[in-house]
Amino acid sequence: MLILISACKKEVHYYPSKQFFEENNPTEIITHNLNYGEIVDSLTNQIFKNKRHFVTIENNNQIYKISPFTYTGGLIKEINSLDIDNDSVWWEYKKQPLNNLEGLIELHYGNNGKEYFLPYSYKRAFIKLILDSISNYKKNKSKLLYIVKSYEKAKFKYKDSCNLDILIHYYKDSRHQPLPPPPSPVY
Repeated sequence: MLILISACKKEVHYYPSKQFFEENNPTEIITHNLNYGEIVDSLTNQIFKNKRHFVTIENNNQIYKISPFTYTGGLIKEINSLDIDNDSVWWEYKKQPLNNLEGLIELHYGNNGKEYFLPYSYKRAFIKLILDSISNYKKNKSKLLYIVKSYEKAKFKYKDSCNLDILIHYYKDSRHQPLPPPPSPVY
């Protein structure tokens, strides 16, 4: 009797980039028993200490290592942010269905100064994931995986030199909405 055992090697993807992981050597954080608010708060505290962490998500034959960042104060230009909340994407101060994410990522990262309400450069563009602070691991994992898959499918110029930066955030006040886009330029 001959038994063949084949080792199926899983493909590993790094976000924001493999170079980021090589330079910063982040530590894995286990999130199975943490809610979203605890994850955001823990990562924020570690970023203040100049330490970076990542979460691992396995899906079929793929492993995703994602090192998100959090808001730690300072200036973040909202124009560079593509906001995703529990069930939708905020685009031009209106909610869009989440299944439009791939196309919106293409516009967001591919703009390069064409539209005034989008990032001026793909290097500054990022995605902001806003969930309820009590969201569980399963929901957190599915949202991150959906963002990564949509980014991978999106087609835009300079994608090879672009990083997928994900800011994770929750609102302390549930009535908060993303800031409106800037006014049209006056000529």
